[in-house]
Amino acid sequence: MWIVVYVSHAEDAVKRLVDVLRENGIISRVRHARNDDGCCMEVLVPQTELDQAQDLIFENELF
Repeated sequence: MWIVVYVSHAEDAVKRLVDVLRENGIISRVRHARNDDGCCMEVLVPQTELDQAQDLIFENELF
């Protein structure tokens, strides 16, 4: 199962996170989503990688 770990309107922030995840051996998907503010992007990781992905988000100050 895939879990959303990050949502952003900024494409560069999403790209940076995907690069960090890849460098650390975590596969991810990017999904475009619409909300009341327009379009945003969601980064998803496998549920088994959730804890490690969250740690990387905080370690790299991507919040």
